[in-house]
Amino acid sequence: MSQMNKSILNDLLEANPELNISVYDYNINVTSNAGDVLSADKLYLAYQNFDGAGKDAHLYLHLPLCDYICHFCNYVKRKVDVKNKVDELDMWANLLIKEMSIYLNGTNWVRKANITSFYIGGGTGALLLNNEAAIRKLMGFIRENFALSADCELSLEGNPENFTDESVRLAQELGFNRFSIGVQSLQLEVNKFSNRGHTPDDAIRAINLLKSSGMPFSVDMMFGLPYQTPVTVGYDIQTLVDMGVPCITIYRLRNAEREKMGIGNASVWNSEKYQKKFSEQAIFPDVMTTYQMRDAATSALRKGGYHPSPCGWWNKPEIYPDGNIPHVSKDKWEKYNTMLAFGPGAYGWLTGDQSEYIQTHNMTDIRAYVELMQSDTVKTPLSYGRILQDNIAIGTRLSFAFKANQAIYFEEYKSLFGVDLLQDDPYREVFATLFEKDLMSLSADGKSMQPTWKGEELHEEIMYYYFHKLIGGSDSAMCKRVAIPLKQVA
Repeated sequence: MSQMNKSILNDLLEANPELNISVYDYNINVTSNAGDVLSADKLYLAYQNFDGAGKDAHLYLHLPLCDYICHFCNYVKRKVDVKNKVDELDMWANLLIKEMSIYLNGTNWVRKANITSFYIGGGTGALLLNNEAAIRKLMGFIRENFALSADCELSLEGNPENFTDESVRLAQELGFNRFSIGVQSLQLEVNKFSNRGHTPDDAIRAINLLKSSGMPFSVDMMFGLPYQTPVTVGYDIQTLVDMGVPCITIYRLRNAEREKMGIGNASVWNSEKYQKKFSEQAIFPDVMTTYQMRDAATSALRKGGYHPSPCGWWNKPEIYPDGNIPHVSKDKWEKYNTMLAFGPGAYGWLTGDQSEYIQTHNMTDIRAYVELMQSDTVKTPLSYGRILQDNIAIGTRLSFAFKANQAIYFEEYKSLFGVDLLQDDPYREVFATLFEKDLMSLSADGKSMQPTWKGEELHEEIMYYYFHKLIGGSDSAMCKRVAIPLKQVA
């Protein structure tokens, strides 16, 4: 890293001390932790009363199975039964079908929603390719019961070992037209310490295979891991750039406890034993070194002609239409469309052209989920929900929009909420600060705003501090409050 880049990075972090979040506190999440809590029963009632027929939506399935458990992972997952993998995958296909059927039969709109993007994650969604009958059954059910748009983006997430000539052909035959592969690092020492089950050579092989498929795909990489340095992170990203990977995503390590937030499970590294050991040995890089890693990555990406759409997802030009952003990101973040989420630990939201939103959260206990879905009881595995109103709703929507790294139009917020983001408090002060700090820029016509490259560099911290905390936590009166039927379920 050059002295100039290091100086810019120093200045950026020093000028924004509120955004210097340590590794144990860094657990940025785009969903809101505020708002009135709904019980599972009232949340399902909100589902039934929601008007989503004919409106664009994203469909997400969470498969909580992995071949191995990464020590940093705090998502809902468990290790697959190696001896009975085929049977276990068939069981999970049936469990997900059972859960989806409850909503399809219990609401008058879910099967009529216009599904413009679909994603199987986890866990490791691509494990389903190990049981052809199971994934055919699952995909057949989805096509028969959901209204997939003609240009629906169907994404499948996996690790290097999940993608073989045979499995990729099967996925494409089933209609998957986008892939996501978790690599995290091309350094053997880093992956071994993190308990990743693949070598750098395995990753390179799988990447070349996906490249030969001709389909768009992203390679997920992390920074801030133990034994990483700015030099090795820069080397990894440059390797992917030289390979012509269409999309490279970069994520900072999140080692705070998502389990306490009700949206995940504790990771190995979350335990007090490891936290004490790592702190004593200074295993984790500090904030400055962590962002020197990110800067090394983004320098290679910019030189390679990549652009972040959304923030953290760096695409080569013209990979995707309409903003060069994947459908999954356009749906979830730019448009903030309804997200139907199924599986243990899955969370979604009911949104649309309204001023209130409902966050949905499934139970995170995998055993309890299995028992419920295998019982004769027709009951959803919902755990709780949140009603997002007023500034909480505005802050959450702004957070998603900022993450998309696309234009944020002022007229949209006037229409939905009756507020002027540049004139009304608390928004006026927040955006004046973001403009002054060169973290956001105003369009030439004054109709929209967008993150600058500095804002992209610290996007998750900005989302957390400025939108969720300063706007979402503000009790300043809004210009107009629009009541909608969702309030009836509170």
